[in-house]
Amino acid sequence: MKTNRDIWAKVAEQQGIPLRTLDQVKADLEQAKKNDCEVAMANLMLKHGRLTDEARDFIIKAYGG
Repeated sequence: MKTNRDIWAKVAEQQGIPLRTLDQVKADLEQAKKNDCEVAMANLMLKHGRLTDEARDFIIKAYGG
């Protein structure tokens, strides 16, 4: 049985939506920090983001998972 995550991951791949890299994630979290919402952004990225393994590991280590 496929989950919604599996379905949407396949759609994203078909549309050529790239994975977010570690550098992109760090830059996004820096921007979110200015608005005092970096933890919320990190959680959102973990739950719904298309992240490289390196970027996912960084968020887990830095913000918990």
